[in-house]
Amino acid sequence: MTMHALAVLALAVACSAPPSTGGSLAEPAPTATASESIERILDAAEAAGARLDAMACTVIIEKRDALTDDVERRRGRLVLQGSAGPSRRIALRIDQFIDGTGRASEDRRLFLYRDGWLIERDDARKQQIERQLVAEGTSMDPLQPGEGPLALPVGARRSEVLANYIVTTTTLPESPLWKDLPPNDVLCLVPRPSSQAARDAKQLIVAWDRATSLPIAVVRDSTEGDRTIARLRAVEVGPLNDADRALVELPAPPQGWTVDRRPLKP
Repeated sequence: MTMHALAVLALAVACSAPPSTGGSLAEPAPTATASESIERILDAAEAAGARLDAMACTVIIEKRDALTDDVERRRGRLVLQGSAGPSRRIALRIDQFIDGTGRASEDRRLFLYRDGWLIERDDARKQQIERQLVAEGTSMDPLQPGEGPLALPVGARRSEVLANYIVTTTTLPESPLWKDLPPNDVLCLVPRPSSQAARDAKQLIVAWDRATSLPIAVVRDSTEGDRTIARLRAVEVGPLNDADRALVELPAPPQGWTVDRRPLKP
């Protein structure tokens, strides 16, 4: 779950928030109309991200395992705080787990990205794991394509997206999660072989709400063949309420909890 939660966190942090092949095949030249449409969508997403200072929404995450074809879903809350850049915080609270039979159970976990660290807090186990993703003293934006280890293109500079991804217009794959989507624009982004994103992502399909230019649907195909879908609903832009603000201002864990801190290796 950690890597799939990380993918959703990355999309949200990079937003201000994968049918083609990356390989060594020659990149098809887009038509003038297609190229203009891609640039328009990326420009609008970049501008929306630059303006965004806080956002909260409900989220549904669906994972399909490539080996077993098992499908599981999780429901929760996604919260973003701070303007674009390395100081931005993003929290993903998981509330409910739904297995392949449709049976639901409570699943209380929190994933928080802040100051270059990914914090995973598990209430049931009274455990907190802290993973350092960005070296101390660096000023990079870890979500900017070509810079950081999470590099995902939503809300990033158009020039950087096109330098690190082969971008085409497309449509979302079939899913019941899309039944109430508002009008949207959809792009497929295939990491170029030399990019960091190519290490674990085969492709991304991202849908942006035409009214806000914010992401509302994401499909991520891993290099292993697993597929993760994220659906963002009831997106609220503006000052956070107390409950949402508490998620990104996570206090120290209670006494008696186990804390596993994992800094980057030198």
